[in-house]
Amino acid sequence: MKLKWQIIILFQAAVEIFLGYEMTKFNVLPLKYLIVVYIVLFLIFRLMYKFIKPPKRIGKHAKKSKRAQLGKYVSLVVSIAMIFSSYMLIKTNGAIAKMTGMSETKTVIALVALKKSGYKSAKDAEDERIGINTKQTSTYLNKGLSLLKDDISFTEKDYNDYKKLGEDLYSGKVKAILMDYAYETALEGYFESFNNDTEIIWSHEFVEKNTNTANNKNVTKEPFTIMVSGVDSRGSVEEKSRSDVNMIVTINPNTRQILLTSIPRDYFVTLANVGVKDKLTHAGMFGTTNVEKTVEKFMNLDIDYQARIGFQSVVKIVDALGGVDVYSDKAFRPWTDDGVRIKKGVQHMDGRTALAFARERKIYLTGDRHRAANQQAVLKAILNKAMSPAVITNYTSLLDAVAGTFQTNMKSSDITSLAKMQLDKGGSWDIQQSILEGTSEKRKGGYLMPKTAIYYTIPSKESIDKNRLYITNMMAGKKIKTEAKDSEA
Repeated sequence: MKLKWQIIILFQAAVEIFLGYEMTKFNVLPLKYLIVVYIVLFLIFRLMYKFIKPPKRIGKHAKKSKRAQLGKYVSLVVSIAMIFSSYMLIKTNGAIAKMTGMSETKTVIALVALKKSGYKSAKDAEDERIGINTKQTSTYLNKGLSLLKDDISFTEKDYNDYKKLGEDLYSGKVKAILMDYAYETALEGYFESFNNDTEIIWSHEFVEKNTNTANNKNVTKEPFTIMVSGVDSRGSVEEKSRSDVNMIVTINPNTRQILLTSIPRDYFVTLANVGVKDKLTHAGMFGTTNVEKTVEKFMNLDIDYQARIGFQSVVKIVDALGGVDVYSDKAFRPWTDDGVRIKKGVQHMDGRTALAFARERKIYLTGDRHRAANQQAVLKAILNKAMSPAVITNYTSLLDAVAGTFQTNMKSSDITSLAKMQLDKGGSWDIQQSILEGTSEKRKGGYLMPKTAIYYTIPSKESIDKNRLYITNMMAGKKIKTEAKDSEA
């Protein structure tokens, strides 16, 4: 049975209406562009209607119009293309919804054994001695312990510090350790190769709903701040992990200015959840909200939003953008990836190179401060390229790049409104940069490793006050200018 031309053209009309609806719901295209889209869709319909409608047949044996027959196929192809476009818009809306809201955090309780033990599952540790740090325990660790006891029988050996716990694992006095895996960083502090020497042989994931700490801002008309936490977790971005990148991003849509304020990961500050001082990076082990609250407290600021990004998303984002141009003040081979070569001067970097550049600190005299400067350089390059109108042709690759590796408690409508504003107004933004200062000091007393003397960065009150003023001035609607030395490596 051949489809009548009326059915085909009505099908195309329905598909066009649905596509127009999805574009409107997407809320990224400014009205002037949306009107153009509606006009184009209408013209396509009119053209196809004239193309597909057969001419009046004169006489009983008049031949069918080849144009009308061809028009049916063309209309079906056009409809299929529009269905695909609608699908991509639905996919985009879904991806944005997934990365916004920041609704949950995951805690992984893991049973960890040395790789050389040959253990592959919890059953291998049956009737063996398992170590647990009971001093820094949690509700989830206790629940995990109960679940593990349901699976196997074992002898529990309690510890009150991670150093002794790790020593006994390496010496064989305990065959495995049960831990909140966010605390892996504590063991790496004592045993540098802990990550490579061990593997998880049993785990359980606990999911908790996050309390929404976001302020309700009109992000296209009011200045706002975002606490950005960069994590290097083996698992998903929802898992609690140390916060290796800590940056307050202040945005004023009216003056079209962005301020990147980096905070050293080793800053010795009071952790909001326990009221004891430690490295800022360790605040992330208790969730991104704890990082935000910790920074709010010592900076005496109210931060509007938070974002959590996995390091691997940097690779994907930069590659999706076709690479970025970044300046390096020296040539080197990164410690974190010796397969990468950084040249002195401006270098076009792919994702792998950009990540290695942003993570390097050991080859610099100023260590963490220089790394923060490099991170800002990479982020600035990403922002400049991402705000280019040309990026809209590759937005699906960008969404795929951040899928599963980026979370924020901003609303979906905030993200689309910002994109809509940029498409409408175009142009570049003034990006200012600053890094908080401090002095390196080896000392004991940190929350995670209280008995061990390690290096911390002791905050500079003068630097905190100066950077707070930069942020509060921007929030007050003023255009600011940081000093060159504020962002020097």
